[in-house]
Amino acid sequence: MEYAVFLGAVVAFYLIVVIQGKINERSVRKHFIARLKKEYGHLNEAEYSNERMMAVKGMYEWHEGENFAVDDITWNDIDGDRLYKSINHCYSSAGDEYLYYRMRTPLLEENAEEFHKNEAIYAYLDANEEERIRFQLLFAMMGRTGKFSLYRYLEYLCELPMKKAVSFVWPWILLVAGIVLLFVNVYVGLAVLLFVIVFQNLTYMKKKKEIEPYLISFEYILRMLLTAEKVAKTVPDVWKEEGEELRKLRKTLKDISGFNQWFVSTDNSANAAMDIVSAVLMFVKMLTHVDMFIFYRMLGSVSSHTEEIDRINTILGKMESDITICAFRKALSFYAVPDFVEHGMEIEEAFHPLIAEPVANSFTLERGMLLTGSNASGKSTFLKTVEICALLAQTIQTVPAKKYSAERYRIYSSMSLRDDLENGESYYMVEIRSIKRILEAAKEPGTKVLCLVDEVLRGTNTVERIAAASEIMRSFTGENILCFAATHDIELTQLLADVYDNYHFEEQIENNDIIFPYKLLKGPANTRNAIKLLRLMGYPENLIERAEWMAGCFLEEGEWKNKESKA
Repeated sequence: MEYAVFLGAVVAFYLIVVIQGKINERSVRKHFIARLKKEYGHLNEAEYSNERMMAVKGMYEWHEGENFAVDDITWNDIDGDRLYKSINHCYSSAGDEYLYYRMRTPLLEENAEEFHKNEAIYAYLDANEEERIRFQLLFAMMGRTGKFSLYRYLEYLCELPMKKAVSFVWPWILLVAGIVLLFVNVYVGLAVLLFVIVFQNLTYMKKKKEIEPYLISFEYILRMLLTAEKVAKTVPDVWKEEGEELRKLRKTLKDISGFNQWFVSTDNSANAAMDIVSAVLMFVKMLTHVDMFIFYRMLGSVSSHTEEIDRINTILGKMESDITICAFRKALSFYAVPDFVEHGMEIEEAFHPLIAEPVANSFTLERGMLLTGSNASGKSTFLKTVEICALLAQTIQTVPAKKYSAERYRIYSSMSLRDDLENGESYYMVEIRSIKRILEAAKEPGTKVLCLVDEVLRGTNTVERIAAASEIMRSFTGENILCFAATHDIELTQLLADVYDNYHFEEQIENNDIIFPYKLLKGPANTRNAIKLLRLMGYPENLIERAEWMAGCFLEEGEWKNKESKA
């Protein structure tokens, strides 16, 4: 009777734990769904650790060299990491990494079928909130790999030596033998069992520590395969092809069973220890090392199917990134679906998506643009806006503008450069290396180069800068390149008028204050307000008068003179 009461109490306790767990799970799910609804249509403001940013680059680095990708200089010029983070609303490593890969690899060739399919996917997801959330929950359950990318783990897994099955089997044989000996000679049986238990427990933690980092990747792979199965069973027609491919790929990994999830686990938290099932499983693992046996059994399958694992991860990542692109579109006050043409560029009301109150600008070009204007007038922001528009057009088909009509480009820029102190290179050396890579890219056949340069050769003296810059800028013209360049050197607007269209930004001084409209205007800059700004900032009046006299003399006579020596 006492045993029955005790057993009933244990069962009741277990049921209470299970029921409480289900209640908590439903509460967490409810709050997460509310969060998904709230975040949809807003830019992401979440902070990223350095480790997470390193991890999101995994897929991009794994596939580096397979397709054209914007290089680090170009990516950093537009603060690409910040742009990526503001768009990203993914909850799995697959989504994180695919979106990053997608944004770094602009498509250079037209694929009308894929283009229209993406638009159909975006329209479906935006119109079907329940379906969108259902898939987001699946991707969130797949989760992330932790510190490192799955691809980093795959590299290391392929290098791990295999363990022979006999190293795991002999303790099991002794365990069974000990149990059998209990019925023959209790003391001998207990001695054998005690030896097995002590030996297995003492060696478990050491062996577990060796493979624990890789268990994280196996956990993720198992969750990924489970997610692939669930997604494949319930995909809408817009993802029908993805569903079919996921089913086929899952069959190639059929020897990796979802049952393994019970044993391949790194969860050693206090909550897990309180769970009855987890506690029992932990005891079984320590006694039998079954999790390590399964690990090495899975290792052979994973090592020989890295391409299939990458493909499943890519498909699921692409699907989740489709959802985050829909959210980004909703967050923009307006956007354009790009229209790719054979020649020229026309952009209407383009704006920078990361500026709180951006000023939109429009233009139409058949050849390069030379941009002039004072500091802080908007030149650099405009160049970055054009670059972002071109990049997002060729990656996520979403342009922060009312209209985007242009060719496809290999995108290069040279804007936010700095001294390379580590290699002992001055700004000028860094700059000429940066520009040289664009010149070399323009010589290569294939897709046209879009080139964006801010202040060509700013790191050298005026005479040599204008002479060299004019020839470099002339080299940035032709059938295979379209160049946008900002400069303070008004001389370049005349020297290059035959090959560039001149545009400018200007500032206005009203009531002893400076106002920047940030509106793009045709023609070269024709105002000189740099010295006037000194007056607004309270510089000595005699200093300002001498500076104005010297500037006036140079513009009239083409020669620098000193006012005192003239007098």
